Amino acid sequence: MGSTELISKSRHFLIFCLALLLGGILNGSSLKGQSVPSKLKSIPVYHTMVLNPAFVGSKDFTNISLTSRALTSPNSQILNMHKRLSSTGGGFSSFGFGFYAFQEQFDNSWNSGLAMAGSYHYALDDKNLHNLSVGASFKGIFAIPKESAESMPDSLSSKFRPNMDFGVYYYGPHWFAGLSSTNLFGTNIDGDSTLSYSDFERHYHLHGGYKFLVSKKLGIVIEPSILVSVSDETFSELHKNIVPYLKVYLKNFYLGTYMKDLDIFALFFQYQFPKFYTGVFLEFPRVGYLNDDNIIFEVSLGLNLGKGDPFFLKYRHW
Repeated sequence: MGSTELISKSRHFLIFCLALLLGGILNGSSLKGQSVPSKLKSIPVYHTMVLNPAFVGSKDFTNISLTSRALTSPNSQILNMHKRLSSTGGGFSSFGFGFYAFQEQFDNSWNSGLAMAGSYHYALDDKNLHNLSVGASFKGIFAIPKESAESMPDSLSSKFRPNMDFGVYYYGPHWFAGLSSTNLFGTNIDGDSTLSYSDFERHYHLHGGYKFLVSKKLGIVIEPSILVSVSDETFSELHKNIVPYLKVYLKNFYLGTYMKDLDIFALFFQYQFPKFYTGVFLEFPRVGYLNDDNIIFEVSLGLNLGKGDPFFLKYRHW
């Protein structure tokens, strides 16, 4: 295939993906509420597929991970898996598959859900170094009021609402960029805005970054990135929702932080062992006393299942 033809096909594919995403956005509903799942602060770090289903299958290994809120009240968890499906020749096909399940506790309710995601990956060059993917996920969310919540109406019962996410994602040796919309349809039970536990607002996400190679021999890479997440109500304040992230890799270890609030300090890290990895996410106020109410401590554990030892010996950020 000639380079001109490849560029033309790539351009048409990108236009198709963006048009499909725009169509989903324009056909969605504008409703108040919160993004689901939202309780775990480390989702942009450890569970990218929740924000963009096109991320599913973008790695050369199967990823399974569990993250839980820790300390005195481990009341929110998320479990996810994603992989690239195999081809008939024994390599990777163009299709990715994944799912995630979550539960999160609020003052008067529980939110629980399950999402199934699929993606298609298109190689932009003959060596498969640059790729563009499109993905969608279908999810069901249970909004479950607590029996002990006195402020809830007696007639209120558990409700189930389906929803959908859609996204496009580019990834290559140095930079990545994704555009997605989550909770395309929005969800509001009986149109009652007072039941905030059941309102799921549609969100738009832009996530991109670049990897600066400092030392290939030592495996040192610096990765600045930004995440922009807005809803219909906050779209006009786009500049106020830009969150910069920074990761510093050293072989199979990375340390990172992000700047969302000048009064909050955030720190996260992850270490890749040969067969599994572990990560910790911390967020706490810069000044004042620290206690269980103002410290966010989340722990992540996972498995990377590849095809033999060489896959585990690779630095995951290459």
